[in-house]
Amino acid sequence: MDKISSSYFIARGTDKANSLFKRVRFMPLYSFPHHAEQNHKITRNTNRYFIHLDLDAFFAQVEQRDNPRLRGKPVSVGGNGGMKGICMTASYEARAYGVEIGMSVVEARKLCPNLISVPCYGTKYEAILQNILHNVSKYVPDEFIEQYSIDECFLEITNVVKNWFSAIKLAHKIKKMIRDIEHLTTSIGLSYNKSYSKIATKFDKPDGLSVVREENKDRIFKLPVSKIWGIGPRIERRMNLLGIFNIEQLANSNFHTIHKEFGINGVILRKIARGEDTSGIYLKKERLEQSFNHAHTLSEPIFEGHKIQNEIKRMVEYVCRKMRAKNFIATQVGFFIRYDDLGSVGDSVKMKPPTNDERDLLFYCRSIYKTFQKPTQGRKARQFGINVFDLHQVDGYNLDLFKPFQNLPFKELDYLKEKWGERIIRLGLDSQ
Repeated sequence: MDKISSSYFIARGTDKANSLFKRVRFMPLYSFPHHAEQNHKITRNTNRYFIHLDLDAFFAQVEQRDNPRLRGKPVSVGGNGGMKGICMTASYEARAYGVEIGMSVVEARKLCPNLISVPCYGTKYEAILQNILHNVSKYVPDEFIEQYSIDECFLEITNVVKNWFSAIKLAHKIKKMIRDIEHLTTSIGLSYNKSYSKIATKFDKPDGLSVVREENKDRIFKLPVSKIWGIGPRIERRMNLLGIFNIEQLANSNFHTIHKEFGINGVILRKIARGEDTSGIYLKKERLEQSFNHAHTLSEPIFEGHKIQNEIKRMVEYVCRKMRAKNFIATQVGFFIRYDDLGSVGDSVKMKPPTNDERDLLFYCRSIYKTFQKPTQGRKARQFGINVFDLHQVDGYNLDLFKPFQNLPFKELDYLKEKWGERIIRLGLDSQ
């Protein structure tokens, strides 16, 4: 007979803390309503309004928007267009063939031979989301907006609306606003707590709006327990062994049994199932960046000098744009190469003065590269990496009076790349 106990947990090291807190390790902090946010005395909590906003197949939808030739076709983002990597997201046309997020491009092409795999432009998607959140803040104050991921956020609109009618009206306004400014569709879940709003979003995708109130929460009760935020295959299996298969059964389960088996998180899962989630908007504290890095593994290893120089330039441009986006300059830069025999070489240097100009960074990276053993046809380069650290914040980007560099419109160039992708424009950096 299968066991139903904490023996399912795998010890992680000999640290005493790992054994003391093993019952709460099955879910990461803040990806799940934390017990410290819960009011365990409340059993009825229906006087609040939460929106969960989910951009439909976000990355793929953006690429289809920006490239009319991709519209209506099965598209996945990730894998750099080759036969390696994973699908970070897939359009609904691709999902109809069974293509799923996290699936390898090779496996996805077996299911969908006509799949079009395009590179991922993370900074472009992040810029789009930040623009959306900026416009959402015109309807909902910033302190009631929680960015949950790059394509999801929670909004508490309790202090903005008076009733369900005005809450639904506001949800439609937000959907229309996103469609008007970014030409993207959004699915929204509206409910009286965060967890139900997140579950409701899945009811009517894409471009849907689903409302779950106290009176119609039986829609949620019919769903399997795996639909609850924080329950993965392992926890679902243990609940199944307890005779709990759907959310209604978890809601009506014995409190002491759940608490004994799953600890404090079991109590939270039960509260979520019952519609008693009392958590609010969680605002992450601003964290000062310590470094920026970027690594790129090539589909095919290279050894030709001009190809290596192009790869160095591409990575330098990307890292400098990340620094300028957050108004940082770097004092030190590190550069490394990994060869196809898994050997690697790397080094770092101090830059004077600190900079976020790719012309400066390119000079230092080339200086480092000159000290390396050069790739050959028998030992090609498979991966390149760059790291900038010892950062300082500035207003804009740095200028050096003693260098004969022409001042370039970096911010404007960065904006073009964020909106249209890395390849839309390149600086004419010389090849050496």
